[in-house]
Amino acid sequence: MNKKVLSAYLKKHIPAIVSAVLCVSITALVLWLYGEPITPACLCAALLLLMGLIFGIIGYRRFSKKHDMLTRALPFPQNFAETLSFSEEDDASEMEGKIGLIEKDYQLLLSKLSDELDKEKEESSSSRNAMLDYYTMWVHQIKTPISAMSLIIQNMEDQETANRLNSQLLHVRNYADMALNYLRLGSESNDLVFEKVDVDEVLRAEIKRAMTMFLSSGLQVDFVPTKLVVTSDRKWLGFIIDQLISNAVKYQKEGTVHFYGDDQSFIIEDEGIGIAKEDLPRIFEKGYTGYNGHNEKQSSGLGLYLVKKAADMISADVIFTSEVGKGTKVRVLFGKNE
Repeated sequence: MNKKVLSAYLKKHIPAIVSAVLCVSITALVLWLYGEPITPACLCAALLLLMGLIFGIIGYRRFSKKHDMLTRALPFPQNFAETLSFSEEDDASEMEGKIGLIEKDYQLLLSKLSDELDKEKEESSSSRNAMLDYYTMWVHQIKTPISAMSLIIQNMEDQETANRLNSQLLHVRNYADMALNYLRLGSESNDLVFEKVDVDEVLRAEIKRAMTMFLSSGLQVDFVPTKLVVTSDRKWLGFIIDQLISNAVKYQKEGTVHFYGDDQSFIIEDEGIGIAKEDLPRIFEKGYTGYNGHNEKQSSGLGLYLVKKAADMISADVIFTSEVGKGTKVRVLFGKNE
């Protein structure tokens, strides 16, 4: 027997219990005043008490059963509300015979709230899909002038200036992709395609894509094949690597960016300015830039937030270790390698 439920049941029926005690007391008093023997009075009181106890147990069992049903429904309140709804064609007298008037009012209220929630979710989903469609179109449209500018830069005679412009153009492309991925990560649907992925292939592709940034920043690349094959989504894994490379380049002015790994993870290690110890626990918070972000005016605080969201989607863990002035090591750990 649940003491909490029993206590709640007794508190709810205090008026009825007090009334029953008063009735028994008054009956016994009347019998005593009329000089009746005490035995009938005690018998009457015992019978009334027994009846009250029987009805009380039945009532408690119903009360406890209803409480258990509502407790089980807490994780899925909307589904429970739908089971309580009934159509206008139902016989009103039959419904009122099964449930009380107040309970019927609660059911109607829950049903209406459920309908309103469904309506709001539909409107929100529609609005979000429209926004996702807009940004998808925007990203595809902006890639046209980006490609045109890339061709112009390739034909420039001043190679040093061309490399610098190409590096900045790559940042523009990355920011455009980030805007689209930000919306996709928050969407109820996703385009995950899990397959066996050669991590070295993805690393090489992203390093090659970012080579212009490495060259314009004067950074060296040290790549050691990891020979790691995992079950993952190739596109989102590439997005994670791209963001980590972008961070490594952004916060390192000279030196080498190292790529290596083990049988469960790959590691990207830079020789940049590092991350303050007090900032490490918060680097994945949305919009948090930390000490480095305040110095780096272009920092939005979204890159690592998106990295964490994407890593969660593909069941990977991103672990940062860093020391100010000595660089940062990022380990992307997979739950199970194939």
